[in-house]
Amino acid sequence: MHVNIETEALGDPSHSAIFMVSGWAMPKEVMKPLAKRLSERFYVVIANLPGISLDDQRRARVRIEPNYDIDALSERLIAAAPKDCWWIGWSLGGMVSTYVAARRSSCVKGLITISAAPSFIQREDWPEGMAPMVFDEFSQLVSESPEQGMKRFLMLQVKGARHERPLMKQLQALLPKQLHKNALVGGLRLLRSLDVRREDSLLDLPNLHILGQNDCLVVLTFLATQTNVNPFQEVIVVPDCAHQPFLEEEDVCVQYIENFIDANT
Repeated sequence: MHVNIETEALGDPSHSAIFMVSGWAMPKEVMKPLAKRLSERFYVVIANLPGISLDDQRRARVRIEPNYDIDALSERLIAAAPKDCWWIGWSLGGMVSTYVAARRSSCVKGLITISAAPSFIQREDWPEGMAPMVFDEFSQLVSESPEQGMKRFLMLQVKGARHERPLMKQLQALLPKQLHKNALVGGLRLLRSLDVRREDSLLDLPNLHILGQNDCLVVLTFLATQTNVNPFQEVIVVPDCAHQPFLEEEDVCVQYIENFIDANT
């Protein structure tokens, strides 16, 4: 059964538009505080990845494996996005947004990623990511026990944050009551295969990459090569933040995003 990408719109549709794509396993509500702030100046649409939802009825309708083929997913997100808009993607959502921005640049005004590496997995010429064996062990845990897998994932997300415990409670409160295992497994399969380093180098539009200094899921040493990828690119590291700087330092992230869009409009 084909189910459209789930979105929520905030702000005035007559304003410049932003399209926000959430990360693996995390519903769009995690990004809603940032979206609300940005909606004071922009028309903001936030999107879930397939099968991830706080809407029990919507999740129940997705009975078959959600489609995480990168090209099919890209087309579905483009169809859900406002025309001529800025794309903001978090984590896996940032990697997917980078893919779209490079390959379908006519649909994207500019790109902002948050806590997203070009490749999440170590590769022969990319030592910066997670070891494939470690990733596969985590994927196996998610497949066998989605609840235990999510518990471990949340711990990794908040590790290094200035206030880990309240951040953990905030994220836990936003998890669906029932997890969609096929969506989690499909998303992990995409996360393992996706490598957007080439897309990074091809971007011919303004692109900003915001990272948390203490993020244990995205290794910052790749910045040495990232900052010279193309002349349209800027990289910002937010001090004392983990994997969700837009929650940990909301004001700082809002300022960086607004300033970047203003400077490139």
